[in-house]
Amino acid sequence: MLDPERQAARWSADAQDLLAVQRTLGGERRAFDGIVERHTPAVYTLALRMLGDPDDAEEAVQEIFFKAYRHLGRFEIHRRLHPWLYTIAVNYLRSMLRKRRRRRNARTDGRDLSTVADTSSTGSSDPQAAASLADGERLAADALGALKREYREVFVLRQIQGLSVREVSEILGMPEGTVKTNLHRARKQLIALLADKDWRQG
Repeated sequence: MLDPERQAARWSADAQDLLAVQRTLGGERRAFDGIVERHTPAVYTLALRMLGDPDDAEEAVQEIFFKAYRHLGRFEIHRRLHPWLYTIAVNYLRSMLRKRRRRRNARTDGRDLSTVADTSSTGSSDPQAAASLADGERLAADALGALKREYREVFVLRQIQGLSVREVSEILGMPEGTVKTNLHRARKQLIALLADKDWRQG
């Protein structure tokens, strides 16, 4: 359960989203910019973790918001916008991954989940420490990319995006029990994959 301060912040964000939806549907196209601004960081993180490539993630974010804008009339105003937007995002990212798999035999994709780490964000002036952290992030990204799609989706939404089990269940259209099972299996596989790569924390 969220503490009162975080709950109030969520209510405020939800209220801003709903007001922006109503204004957008009323003809104020600029009102949708607020939705894009508020949700771009979360949608980009989701896309990056699912696709593993910053350029693909940026492209995906643009398409996801374009689709959301086009289908905004289908949004049920009594619901929260956040899960609805994530549902659009997950469906679009799945389609991108399917296209990537179809192209895999036609080209060598050496960037898959290898460019997630950004040493400029480490805050460290020590090149050796930055390189070590980047290596760790790359190993973690590789392990995440090796998970089955249904496990990776649950793990990213629940553990990285911080959504509740109920929200993940709604977004992915699966029972909450299945969400918990897939999350457990994802964690177990990640531990095994990281151990296999001789990953050590600290």
